[in-house]
Amino acid sequence: MADLFRDFWWLLFPMAFTAIGIFRQWLNWRARLELTQTLRAFAEKGLEPPAALLNQLK
Repeated sequence: MADLFRDFWWLLFPMAFTAIGIFRQWLNWRARLELTQTLRAFAEKGLEPPAALLNQLK
């Protein structure tokens, strides 16, 4: 097992970068979902959403 780690230790870096990228995409998805839910709530109440919320759609 030690030989396997010694030979392929450098694979930890691409695996870590991939994990970080996946986590960032998940965070972006959650933020977009919350924005959509907030805009939907404004629409259901018949209110105009603030311009700052609409600017986040871009």
